[in-house]
Amino acid sequence: MSSASYYVRHVSGPEYRASRVRKAELVYAMCAEHLAAGGRIVDLGAGTGIMTRALEALSGRPIVGFEIDRAFMQETARMAVADLEELPVPDGAIDFGIANHVYEHVANLDSFFAEIRRALSPGGRVYLTAGNRFALIEPHYRIPTLSWWPRTVSDRLLRWSGRGESYADIRFTTRSRLVRTAARHGLVLEDVTDEALTTQLDRYESLPGRIAGRASRLLPGPVRRRLLELASPQWFFFVRHAGAA
Repeated sequence: MSSASYYVRHVSGPEYRASRVRKAELVYAMCAEHLAAGGRIVDLGAGTGIMTRALEALSGRPIVGFEIDRAFMQETARMAVADLEELPVPDGAIDFGIANHVYEHVANLDSFFAEIRRALSPGGRVYLTAGNRFALIEPHYRIPTLSWWPRTVSDRLLRWSGRGESYADIRFTTRSRLVRTAARHGLVLEDVTDEALTTQLDRYESLPGRIAGRASRLLPGPVRRRLLELASPQWFFFVRHAGAA
């Protein structure tokens, strides 16, 4: 089975649509203040567009979705084909952006952050959710440790699973590399993972994640935050220009 056919089957069912609506509820809960401020709002890597449209309904704000693969789109209103490394917008045109689990699909992380730096307005923000390379369960194929290994090993594991042939287009990395790369391009990543854990845990899709999150909430705050930096399966950030309030 090819990677493409696995994804097509995965995103075409009612369960996937319901999961995108739940994801929109989580994004809205974390970003309501920024969405209410209005301005020019974009979804960077909008995929099917289901979450984008659900987020529009929740916020009452028009949102433009950018997605590189037209064939992947299911909702097409206010969607545009675009490479996230070359956004079709002027400098400083984005007031608020959503980059939900998309960085690992971008070919060049430096180019991705450089383009956010260029396109983001001086006081703008981007909500960035980022998967951890060393998460126990890889989120796309649901194969344990798939993203941990050198590419040749990951490819072999993927073929053995029958869910695809190549893992070459997925590039998870570490938190420290994300922070360093953003900083090279004049951006700061404000980590709000602890806030997401303590206020939005019941909206998490993963049952193991909810169980682990409940256990971690028993820890003292500083210990919990350090643990999340090191081992959270995903991190939640707001991206802003360095020096912006």
